[in-house]
Amino acid sequence: MKIIKSDFKKGFVKLKTNVIDDLWYLEGVVDINDFVEARTLRSLFMEREGRRIKTGKKPMMLKIQVEKIEFHKHANRLRLMGKIVEGPEDVQLGSYHTIEVGIGTILTVYKEEWKKYQIERLKKAQIVIPDVLIVVVDSTQTTFGLLKRSGVDIISEFRNPHSIQEEDKLPEFYKKVATEINKFSPRVNKIILAGPGFAKEHIQKIIKEKYPDINEKLIIDTTSSATKAGINEILKKGTLDKIVTESEIIKESQIIQEFFLHLQKDDGLSVYGFDQIKEADNAGAVKILLVSEEKIREDEIENLAREVEKKNGQIEIVSRTHDLGEQFCRMGGLGAILRFRIY
Repeated sequence: MKIIKSDFKKGFVKLKTNVIDDLWYLEGVVDINDFVEARTLRSLFMEREGRRIKTGKKPMMLKIQVEKIEFHKHANRLRLMGKIVEGPEDVQLGSYHTIEVGIGTILTVYKEEWKKYQIERLKKAQIVIPDVLIVVVDSTQTTFGLLKRSGVDIISEFRNPHSIQEEDKLPEFYKKVATEINKFSPRVNKIILAGPGFAKEHIQKIIKEKYPDINEKLIIDTTSSATKAGINEILKKGTLDKIVTESEIIKESQIIQEFFLHLQKDDGLSVYGFDQIKEADNAGAVKILLVSEEKIREDEIENLAREVEKKNGQIEIVSRTHDLGEQFCRMGGLGAILRFRIY
């Protein structure tokens, strides 16, 4: 994402979306009742014999007040719907319009108040993070995950069609995995090849022989599983830190791990639930407030976040795009890591 111009005190930011992940970041920034201005296509109509007939679409600058937000991840579209408040003379103000935000869209977002976590979210979106392919494999199956800022997408998984007793068929399976890695390699900067046993070494040997140009992208690691659980092991380890030290999902996973670790230790440095966190905030004890993407839009939670920020606390927005985030959201989506015990 590129921020073209911003003045958060005056309430606006003009930006351009560059990659798919920018739409995910933007969805977490735009709120209901915000104003959004962009060049967009507006349907044109004419009256003929008492009927309203659509004659085509015309590009124009429109400003709407947002009433509905829809993020279509697989269609690579963010839809912002609301009433038109500014536009050309031939456009009826107060009528409804949908601004479709895709890759390369330039738009301006206006808010009465920009919250600190929203500004931080935009700043994180400006960081260029290389996509990383994570492949976990053993002699029976393999799983491919594509790491992005917004999470991990499982993009391919298949089993070895032969039984483990048919050892003479293993090279055929390994070649298929290597071919799949080669197919995805142009999309990524690094490839982590991991798993239990020696399957990964056999596949690396095939890659060296058949696809030497992508061998430099390979990093070999070990996991206990060749399923999505193995990919989650990689996320929890330090392997990715060497590649994408700024990656939001890694940082997020580490913070959630710290939160759960304190809960397991019962050392009083993690609390969850609104009342306990509010009590900790009143004591100035909240170091990091963890909030799910769904709950941060609630007025009560926004007010709590604002109070935590006033006391130099950090706000961490947690997504469901990885297992730890999903686990955190299932337990209520609201927790805190404390600077000191309050009981």
